[in-house]
Amino acid sequence: MITEDLERKLREEKDFNEQLVLSNKNPDIHILINKYIAEKNAAHADIIRKLNVERCYGYQLLNGKRVPTRVQLIKISFLLKLTFEETQKLLRAAGKESLYARNLTDAKIIHAIEHDLSYDEACEFIWDNK
Repeated sequence: MITEDLERKLREEKDFNEQLVLSNKNPDIHILINKYIAEKNAAHADIIRKLNVERCYGYQLLNGKRVPTRVQLIKISFLLKLTFEETQKLLRAAGKESLYARNLTDAKIIHAIEHDLSYDEACEFIWDNK
């Protein structure tokens, strides 16, 4: 069940249905990442190289043995040219904080996504100009 349907059911039902929530957990984050990778026709090796992580560690991130940090998820988002909504979904699925426009770093991330900055431009704009 998609999140919007789950939210609708929770709002509409008079009694709280714990089983409904428990049976509709988020997919493992690596499944969602790999879905986006496939949709964007990206290569795992390219993503790992651009993330600047050890090859073994990078593959562990992409196969679910390790959980990416929030910054790594945001960088993956830029590498895959995800939309703002897709980035928010990725962060939520990983149990990370959604982007919040009143936070300066998050505001820069939102700006970079919406203005289609490249990965390198976004990283420099967000993290190198503090």
